[in-house]
Amino acid sequence: MPDYRTIYRTDDGHLRVPFASLGTFLRVEGLQVSVAEARAIENVATFVFSAGILSRRLKEYIDAYREESWVDVPIYDLFLDAQGFFLFVQQFLEDLALIIRMSLPHKQRHQMPAAFSHLIRRLCGRVLPTDTPLAQFLSAEQTWFDEIKDLRDDILHRTAFGQKRSAMFPDLIDVLRAGGGQQHFVRGADLRTYVGGVLVRIFALACLADEFVRTTIAARHPNARMPLRGGILLAPGEIDLSTNDRVARFGLGTPLVSMGTESQSALEFFMEAGEACGAEGS
Repeated sequence: MPDYRTIYRTDDGHLRVPFASLGTFLRVEGLQVSVAEARAIENVATFVFSAGILSRRLKEYIDAYREESWVDVPIYDLFLDAQGFFLFVQQFLEDLALIIRMSLPHKQRHQMPAAFSHLIRRLCGRVLPTDTPLAQFLSAEQTWFDEIKDLRDDILHRTAFGQKRSAMFPDLIDVLRAGGGQQHFVRGADLRTYVGGVLVRIFALACLADEFVRTTIAARHPNARMPLRGGILLAPGEIDLSTNDRVARFGLGTPLVSMGTESQSALEFFMEAGEACGAEGS
């Protein structure tokens, strides 16, 4: 996996928060969107907070694990949260696809398929020049997105719909250990490494998609009253409203957001594992 840190982190290491200002921009400019699009915008704008909550829960299980015993790990809770994590990511991808379609010109958007897996192929084939960062990322990670989609389908079919499939859902121990290389669609030496790899890719995709959407919308509304900017995640103690610095740390109009210390620490715990894999592979 390539090293994607420069995509979703600022120069000083802060995580970027994609789509942090899109909903406000649409309201200020009086631009109407459908109910489904509005819901998708809210979901992707709060992605970082949901990722932090899920990371905190998954880290609690890892912290409880001991090499000699699983006795302190609530296995069934971990199994459900592992499934929830995959389903959360898949829903995010579908919401992201809806927003990308929304940002396209009216005649073009209705020619785009709604499903993420189909949309990215159409984008790379007909909309995005091959040298754009988003197109290059989607091309590089196409196989990975196909594989995580298959894992999502297996979870759903085995736990919700009961339909038979040729590819069986891996055993519980394989999920908990992120496959350990046994399942080709679950790459990672352990749960931390695998979750980190998922988060690194999703953050990179979200930031690239955010840049594409902002550029596309801004081009159609050159006289907009507010700028469209991605946000930045700060630690709780970093937001100081009384500061009198002469030089702004972030651009004017940049949304600054924060979350609970435990959630942010857990998110970084997994991100660092994913980034270590990217550094090794770069």
